[in-house]
Amino acid sequence: MPNDLTPHQRTVLSYIREFQLKRGYSPSLADLAVAFGVRSKNAIAKVVNVLTKAKHLEKDPKGRIKILEQEGNEEFKPLTLPLFGPIAAGFAAPVEEQAEDTITIEDYLVRDKTSTFLLRVKGDSMINAGINEGDMVIVERGKEPRTGDIVVGILDGEFTLKRLKKEKGKFYLQAENPDYPDLYAMNELQVAGVVKGLIRKY
Repeated sequence: MPNDLTPHQRTVLSYIREFQLKRGYSPSLADLAVAFGVRSKNAIAKVVNVLTKAKHLEKDPKGRIKILEQEGNEEFKPLTLPLFGPIAAGFAAPVEEQAEDTITIEDYLVRDKTSTFLLRVKGDSMINAGINEGDMVIVERGKEPRTGDIVVGILDGEFTLKRLKKEKGKFYLQAENPDYPDLYAMNELQVAGVVKGLIRKY
């Protein structure tokens, strides 16, 4: 940790590093204010500005804190694996022994870290879409949902994972299990995010 900073400044910088490591995006001034028990965001903004001027932080064009470089530490390096294939899921075929590419799991699964979160699935209402209880779905906030997307819906204030459908100009939520009925909002149907991927551990 840099020695040219006050103890409080070093604590803020350390918190930002830990926040980015755990969540994959940077804290906002509001996040920092809450973390350090400061009522005004201006107070924490002054500390962030000092860290920026001292070149310990950088900001993007919108004034948000950029992801810090984590050089020289294996813990912070993204997981990159060799990609082989294709492999036949039908009849057997000769195996390709040469990796065709390397792929970073994070880049493959996540388009925008600042608007992406994981959600653990409970229940069997989406089994015919290949989503089982205990799976984790990758959800992107802010993406415009399309009819047919699997979404995190907010139905009259209750969250549920279903497929977004539309009939006669009205949206509703449909399960991927015939044991569950279609869901129509009594008052309001909102979409909290669109499912972009699935993680399952065997």
